[in-house]
Amino acid sequence: MRKKIFFALLSVVCFSWRASAQSSLLATLNHEGTISTYYGSSALQEAYHAADHGDVITLSSGSFLGTDIQKAITLRGAGMTVDTVAHTEPTVISTNFTIDVSDTLSHRLTLEGIYSNQTVRVSTLKNAMFLKCRFKEINTYSSNSTMKDLNFIHCRIAERFYLAANGSASFLNCVVMNPYQGNSNNSVFSFTNCYVNKVDISYSEYKNCIINNTYSGTSTTTYYNNLWLCNGGYSLNSPNNTNVKISETDERVSFLNVDYNDDNDYQLTDAVRALIKGTDGTEVGIYGGSLPYDPTPTNPQITKFNVAAKSTADGKLSVDIEVNSAN
Repeated sequence: MRKKIFFALLSVVCFSWRASAQSSLLATLNHEGTISTYYGSSALQEAYHAADHGDVITLSSGSFLGTDIQKAITLRGAGMTVDTVAHTEPTVISTNFTIDVSDTLSHRLTLEGIYSNQTVRVSTLKNAMFLKCRFKEINTYSSNSTMKDLNFIHCRIAERFYLAANGSASFLNCVVMNPYQGNSNNSVFSFTNCYVNKVDISYSEYKNCIINNTYSGTSTTTYYNNLWLCNGGYSLNSPNNTNVKISETDERVSFLNVDYNDDNDYQLTDAVRALIKGTDGTEVGIYGGSLPYDPTPTNPQITKFNVAAKSTADGKLSVDIEVNSAN
């Protein structure tokens, strides 16, 4: 059940307020227990500029200008989809941005509930967490980029994910279009309960996935209980026989053999579920396993806030914020 938490901030001293203070775009920065608020399309940029490693920035629904990320912050949005239950729209980062976070920090970078239809380029990143985010493309910044121990849960990669040489990335209950390796001998992917449209990745693992790709698998990768949509005489080159191959034109799976679309929920029909089970007995694909796909963020979401048109006679401004919590 969703709980509604209301904050009435009735004693905000008003010095000079820009017109953006009336905007529906809001960012809050939690720095060591002190909350600061920023308004308008540049709110993310302003909050990030004031943040330090370990701080938490929370964004409302709406479209925000991006900022290059060099601090190990937690960035939380209202979600990557329209949520008819929480009555929220996506939090969109509308511009390209780069990530360059030192791999020696004790804090980790965490992004949750963000929608991006731009290119995200990674220079240095280690042990980062991406939750319930939608990205168009994640790519390397240069040939020397570092991408180690990246974790994606309930995410969507709409066009391309390029893993740097000597990199590693794990995807759990995700949709991943066009994953590539910077070096097929030392870049390692792990896909569990995912929809993936590439099968020939080396030195990696596919488990309980739906793989949509007409090509052969590789002998250096392990494949367990995957539903493989493939035409022709190709094989997975797998030492076990737990995978099921089916023609991508078979009417039972034709709805899965389509170009990426944000509206595609990848829900399986009973006919597809009957073809194969995952290693744990649940269905293959993004709704199987112990953590079925759910795009709703785990963090509280800013669903509404109102700012008074003007301050009171004693210089105070009324701010009313509504937050929905899924917990």
